[in-house]
Amino acid sequence: MVKSASRVIRILELLAANKNGLAHKDIAEDLVIPKGSLSKLLVNLIETRYLAFDSASKTYKLGSRVLTLANSYLSGLDMVQAAQPIVRELVAKTDESASLLVREGNLALVVHRQYGNQPMSFRLGTGARIPLYATASGKTLLAFSSKEEIDAYLSSVELKPLTHNTITDPSTLLRELESIRSKGVAHCLQEQFEGLSAIAAPIFGLDGRVSASLTIMYLNIRTPAIDFSLLEDALKKACNELSACLGFREAETRGVIREAFPR
Repeated sequence: MVKSASRVIRILELLAANKNGLAHKDIAEDLVIPKGSLSKLLVNLIETRYLAFDSASKTYKLGSRVLTLANSYLSGLDMVQAAQPIVRELVAKTDESASLLVREGNLALVVHRQYGNQPMSFRLGTGARIPLYATASGKTLLAFSSKEEIDAYLSSVELKPLTHNTITDPSTLLRELESIRSKGVAHCLQEQFEGLSAIAAPIFGLDGRVSASLTIMYLNIRTPAIDFSLLEDALKKACNELSACLGFREAETRGVIREAFPR
């Protein structure tokens, strides 16, 4: 890569990781770029609005042109299309079927499904809708919603028992959601259907908020043969990859969660 192009990319990546901006001296030291060369690059980036200079703090930050590029990229990105190779790899790695779901009102909607090779599996097709409170994917979508959204959901939905394991007490469900936020993964143990369980993890978008969930369902009769550590690790990795495709940065989501659920 041409040296100047490489330096521009490194400058943008450095400032993307430092929201409050950095001074000229800090950028030069961090990237080991001569101050004279750095000054020329910074001037060009400011003129083209890829960077902005804060005269009060004497720091450089990302400029409006970066947001324009990001929005252009995201507007042409179809989440399902982006998810397909990632879900395919997850299924190949785990040999389990996986589903991508988004929230649709008080339900979770299956928007993509990839089947594994297990002879005994539960087939939930694209377009299926499932309850939020009684499924791993639904609880994931709820857990990373705002407190106001969760309260609104609980006030509008009756937590009907679907099996002997369904959570029907709002306080118990709230504790479950807090645990999911802490662990980053949700489990559903025969809460919607007898004999069917699932694991799910969240997918985040550019704004740091939950956009979808990715879930692996399995029949309980197969539980002794399942490596749950492998499933969780592979699922989280797939969700992180898809979140990155959607423009997500982890630090932003931690801030959103802290703001929504202060301790």
